[in-house]
Amino acid sequence: MDDPSPFARFGERTASLLEKWQQLNHRSLTPVDWLDAGGSGALLVSVFVQDRDPKKTKRRMIIKLCSPGGESSMEPGRLNSARMSLPLGDGSFTRDHLVEHLYDPMPVDDAWLMFQGLAGNGTDMVTLSTILRQQRLPGVAAEIVRSLLTHWNPDEHADGAMTAAGFVGELLDRRLEPDGPLAYWVRNALGLALDTPWIRLARRGSAPLPNPVHLGAGCALAGGVVSYPVRGRAHGDLHPGNIMVPADLKANAKHYVLIDLSRFDERALLARDPVHLLLCLVADFLPHLSDDARDELLDLLVGRQTPGLLIPQGLQWTVDRIRQAPDGWLADRDISGEWRGQWMLSMQACALMFTARVRYDARDRWWFFRLAAEAAAEYLRAIGAYEPEETVFVQGPPASVTGAPTAIVVPGQATPVESVSDGAPAATPTVAEGVGREPILALLLDAREHLGLRLDRLRAQTAGSVSSETLQAIRQRTTYAHREIAARLDAAHHVLDEGTRDSVGAVLERLAHVTAMVDEPGFSPEQPSFLRDLAHRALIMAMDQLLGSVHEAVRGMDGPSGSWIDRV
Repeated sequence: MDDPSPFARFGERTASLLEKWQQLNHRSLTPVDWLDAGGSGALLVSVFVQDRDPKKTKRRMIIKLCSPGGESSMEPGRLNSARMSLPLGDGSFTRDHLVEHLYDPMPVDDAWLMFQGLAGNGTDMVTLSTILRQQRLPGVAAEIVRSLLTHWNPDEHADGAMTAAGFVGELLDRRLEPDGPLAYWVRNALGLALDTPWIRLARRGSAPLPNPVHLGAGCALAGGVVSYPVRGRAHGDLHPGNIMVPADLKANAKHYVLIDLSRFDERALLARDPVHLLLCLVADFLPHLSDDARDELLDLLVGRQTPGLLIPQGLQWTVDRIRQAPDGWLADRDISGEWRGQWMLSMQACALMFTARVRYDARDRWWFFRLAAEAAAEYLRAIGAYEPEETVFVQGPPASVTGAPTAIVVPGQATPVESVSDGAPAATPTVAEGVGREPILALLLDAREHLGLRLDRLRAQTAGSVSSETLQAIRQRTTYAHREIAARLDAAHHVLDEGTRDSVGAVLERLAHVTAMVDEPGFSPEQPSFLRDLAHRALIMAMDQLLGSVHEAVRGMDGPSGSWIDRV
């Protein structure tokens, strides 16, 4: 049997093209490590490239297979734009902190294969996502934010005043479309109409809050004016998987490199990148926090006084350091007051971005929705425009709150706060507990997201050496999905058409098949390598087929156009 290509994870066609590329250009590639792409759908591998000309220097390079379509199709051009956009004509930031095209990008069907070099040869660089548990994280993250403003944007500008609602709406862009995943979740998981002006969370002592997704006519933010919306160069998707930092714990925090410039914009609202990076780091801690700690963290993020006794020290430092990072840049400008308001509006917008992401569970998405609403309220208080009107109570999804009041919202109906009490029976079933296609669709989307990530990890492992942790994670997710989907399908059997029942039934069969496959004896370390290799390949194929069934079932339930599932 021929040895598999070291680039097999890219797929057979791409791996074959890379082999031909090496032969035609007299270069050899030695894979070093596959990199975290942050859930973008792209695949990245760090390699050494060596020309056969002995005079050429061996150097580190990142090979990236962009995900097809969308923003990724414009990444090669936008990287060129980012490198040509020089702050005050100075190219030092570009040289030190942006990847470069070492060789021309190669088209692969409807995607691009890119060959990118790192500043300083990148011989010891890892993604920021790999240091999330290291003591240096707060300082490194803060230095990146400081540098993005001070060195990449010494020539910031503004195009004119805009409303606060327009500011948030520009950051969210298409995410607030009525058929998009954010609107769908707010309507169906929270039972909240998108144009409800004011809400009150079903929690003791909850004050009225502006509905953070209501940005149209008559919304609370429409009267707020951002007189100097600070604009400049922005990455556009700043998360830990898109930042390379030195692997050496003692290395200078100033040595970082930005990758994936597919959303670069030299006229972007500058408050977005720092806030989005901050919330990415917060999201990593969030699953480990109690409800009380989450409340303290929310207060900290919107600038309220909090004892902070329940917030992990490293997280507290990270929030504080990133929030203080722009101070030096602001000291040379008379926009500190403006910046504080734009930071809070960016907090609202970025929190809603996380609310829309199905990779997070209901409890986390509900917390981000609360953060968005509280950030909007703090902005209104700061400008003296906090003027609540009649409120609608909003209860988070049942899986999102432990020990919280269980009163259920009737959309459009205001309820006095005194009527909400601990232990009160639900007035009506929530979406997740209801009967119909929506609960099943939500579970299918959740399965597609989580099992897709697990399939990526499975493919990343060397054939024949699948870790027990990977197998256990797959088993847990498929078992959970089968149990929950089967229960909802049984409850909704009489209201679903035959085609929907059949497509969901096919998903259940494939879930059961994958669950059984992870217990195949071929995965045992005692088995010969060829049997372990066969079991590995068979599981990858089974999970591919499962995700195909999930995709077809979702498309069938979402309508013939597949209106929003591909934008999650």
